[in-house]
Amino acid sequence: MSQTRLDPEEALAGPLYAVAGLLIAMPVVDFVLSVAAPAPSSVQWRFAAVGLLSGFTLTPILGMAVALTVAAVRQHYLVQRLLVATSLLGSVVLLVLCAGFILDVLQLRVSIPAEGQAAFRSAWTRALLKHLLAAVVLAYLGWRARRMIPKGHRPREPRTVHVVTK
Repeated sequence: MSQTRLDPEEALAGPLYAVAGLLIAMPVVDFVLSVAAPAPSSVQWRFAAVGLLSGFTLTPILGMAVALTVAAVRQHYLVQRLLVATSLLGSVVLLVLCAGFILDVLQLRVSIPAEGQAAFRSAWTRALLKHLLAAVVLAYLGWRARRMIPKGHRPREPRTVHVVTK
């Protein structure tokens, strides 16, 4: 029985993509199942949902980094492009969420009793800081990773060569 030995990069690419996918998908599932029924018109719901989301951002960023590393090592340029775009888009989405979160904080702070102000301030400060740091890291990851992709590398159709005969 002959057994062929795989190159470690080739052998581990699939399993590492699967690990990266789990690192990205599992926190998303946990977050979706942890949030109450969607009520985007409610300031309290938005504050709670965005605050809760701040605790779920680190693991997907790690998953993106793992997937980008595998894609770079295996020279999967299409996957790299997709991950770079996702990373940069995720950064923009987080920044927009931060802006909305600040507006929600400004609306909610007047309804918080004096004895709850310290806890409220701590909660929104931590959530905002986590989101801002995640946005910066995603932007940095995407911005640097885009430089790994060769500029001239695009899937091209083969050209027909015309041979001139005399």
